[in-house]
Amino acid sequence: MIEKDSERLRQRILRLTANGSNGVFPESLGDTKSFASLLETFVHLEFTEQEAIEHWGKILDNMEALSEKIGRRASVYLSLVDYFTNENHALNSPMLVEVHVFRQTERLAMIDGLTGIFNRRYMDLILRKEFNRCDRYGKALSICIIDIDDFKAVNDSRGHLFGDEVLREIASLIRGTLREEDILCRYGGEEFLLILPETDAEGAFTLAERIRNTVNAVPFFKDNGITFSGGTATYPSSAYDMISLLEAADRALYQAKFSGKDCIAEATEERRKFGRYPRSWDIVIYHEKETAPRTGLRTQNVSLGGLQFESATSFCVDSSMRFVFVSLDEGGRDVEIPGKITWVKKLGNKFLYGVAFLEAPREIEAKLDCCEHTFQEA
Repeated sequence: MIEKDSERLRQRILRLTANGSNGVFPESLGDTKSFASLLETFVHLEFTEQEAIEHWGKILDNMEALSEKIGRRASVYLSLVDYFTNENHALNSPMLVEVHVFRQTERLAMIDGLTGIFNRRYMDLILRKEFNRCDRYGKALSICIIDIDDFKAVNDSRGHLFGDEVLREIASLIRGTLREEDILCRYGGEEFLLILPETDAEGAFTLAERIRNTVNAVPFFKDNGITFSGGTATYPSSAYDMISLLEAADRALYQAKFSGKDCIAEATEERRKFGRYPRSWDIVIYHEKETAPRTGLRTQNVSLGGLQFESATSFCVDSSMRFVFVSLDEGGRDVEIPGKITWVKKLGNKFLYGVAFLEAPREIEAKLDCCEHTFQEA
C-alpha cells in the first residue's frame, strides 16, 4: 500500500476511535506507534508493517459488514475478534484478543517513568476533558503550575541522580496532599501541573500554599534548600478558555519567581473579555506621580481591558501609570488612558508588563477608535 493510502487508513482508524467509545486513546496511532505494534498489542501475533496495514484495512471493512448484519455500529474490538477467528483464522479463540492488556499498555504510556505520576500526554487529554465538563455544568476549574526553584543549579551542584530524587520526592508529597478528584501531572522538566476540578481561586491558592509549607517543613527538602514557586489560575474568573487558563497560570508563576521565589502567585481575575486591536501604538508613560515622561515604548496586545508593553525599567505590580497613545497623524491628537500593572514577566534584560485600564470600556473604545482611525489613515 502506498504511503498516501497508509495515511488515509491511519486517519480512518483515528476517526473511529476518537470519541473513546472503543476504549482506544486517539494517540494510539501516533507517529511513535506502528500498525504492526498496535495489532500485536491486541492479538499477541507478530506481523510485518505491510501485513499489518493489509489486516487493518480488512478489519475496518469487516466492521462495516458486521454493522449491516447486526443493525448497529460494530466496535473495532468486535470486528477484530470476528476477523481473526472467522475470516483470517489466525486465532483459535477470541479470548486471545486481550483488551485488558491493551488498556494497561495504554495506561502505562500515560505515566511518567521517573515520578510515577501522569505525563504531559495524559495532561493534554484530561485537562481538555475537565475543562469541557466544568464549562458545561458551570463549575469552576483551577490549575496550578509548580516549578522547583533553581533546579538547574541543583542538578549542576549535586548531580542528576540527586535531581531525579528531588523530582520523585516532590511528586510523592504533592500526590499525598490532593483530593481523589485532583490530578497531578508532570508538565515538563521540573514543572508539575495540578488540575483541580470544581475548585475556586481561593481554594486553589490555599492548596498550593499548603503544599509549599509542607515542602518547607520536610527535612529532606529543608536540609537541601529545595523550594518551589507556583502560579494558580481559575476558569472562568481569570481565563476564557483552556489555552488562556494555562497562560494565566504561567504568568502567575513568573510573577512568583519575580517576587523572590518560594511563594505562590494568583492570576488576576481580570480575564480578557475583549478582542485585541489589530494595531500597535507608540506610547509615552508617566509612572505614578512622575512628571518626566518615559518614551521609546510601543504597545502589544491592546484591548478595551488593557495592554502589554516591554521596558528595560523595573516597575512593581499595582503601580499606577498614565499611558499616552501617540497619534501618527500630525493633525491628530494624542490620547491618555490611566492603568495599573497587573503582572510582570522577565525577558532577558527586559520586562514584559501586563496592564489593566482604569476607565470604563466604553470610554477606552472612544479614545482608541480615534487613534485607530488615525493609524489607518496614516
